[in-house]
Amino acid sequence: MIKLIRFVGLIIQSILIEFLHVFGLVAFLLAAALGYFRAPSWLVPIVGIVCGIVADKFIDQTEVIALLERAASANQRGGFLVIVYIIIVAVGYVAGAYARGAVHRRKIAQATPSPVAKPSPASKPQQKRNRSGSSKA
Repeated sequence: MIKLIRFVGLIIQSILIEFLHVFGLVAFLLAAALGYFRAPSWLVPIVGIVCGIVADKFIDQTEVIALLERAASANQRGGFLVIVYIIIVAVGYVAGAYARGAVHRRKIAQATPSPVAKPSPASKPQQKRNRSGSSKA
């Protein structure tokens, strides 16, 4: 149980490092756009793997190593970065999908006309009816 808690803490620290590099934020926003525009959910792991590989190969992380040494050393392993980016992209995708739902609900609420007050039946003069059902004045 303690190992699981430490692993989750390490992932959270690594996500923080990736957001400080701005590339994590870019991946998050890309995934949010995928979720917002209803892209298929099977794209989430693919985008996460691609972002993890790009971050491992091309992003220099020496600027923030002093902040979180343990997480920075874990980020040196490419497989760990792939896991981190899959999590970032999955959360971004869900956030985008929820944002789309919120925008849709807001549009429906604005498009619905307000109910118009019905005229009361007491304001109309009633006509007298004879026994056959026709009205005569």
